[in-house]
Amino acid sequence: MIFGGWNLTARLSRITTLMLVVAIYAAAGLAQTAPAAKAQRRFAAAVDKTVAEGRDAILPPHISNLLGISPEEREVPVKQFAEVGEVVKGFDVSAAKHDDIVIFVEHPADKGGVFYLASRSGKVRKVVEVDKGVGYGRVPTAKDRTAFESEKQHWVDRLGKR
Repeated sequence: MIFGGWNLTARLSRITTLMLVVAIYAAAGLAQTAPAAKAQRRFAAAVDKTVAEGRDAILPPHISNLLGISPEEREVPVKQFAEVGEVVKGFDVSAAKHDDIVIFVEHPADKGGVFYLASRSGKVRKVVEVDKGVGYGRVPTAKDRTAFESEKQHWVDRLGKR
């Protein structure tokens, strides 16, 4: 059918083909993000469990300041799960702002460790490294992101079951 100089059948065919291609790409994109979405849900479940069942604890003033959680050096109340041994590992959620999650690994014998500030979506935002008792804040490096993902998985496996 020709309408105003346009072949309407050919035009509809091109539109249908374009819509089909867009649908295929969208479906492929969703398939690739499904594992990421599941991981994000499990991390959010770990956060929720910590808020509901974690013990009351305090994030030290210097760490909260270096992570940017507290503009001044103040203690920040958190809900926490921790594992204590030669290495101390913890999962903290700010009692006031549940989008501030701190995952940490400390080595008390040498006064060292690392603290990762993450969002509820599971993305690392900032890192504080402690060396001989002195903390240094920084933007996460590729190495930090890899280490963070390992620590995050440690806690998700323990807390994020859904």
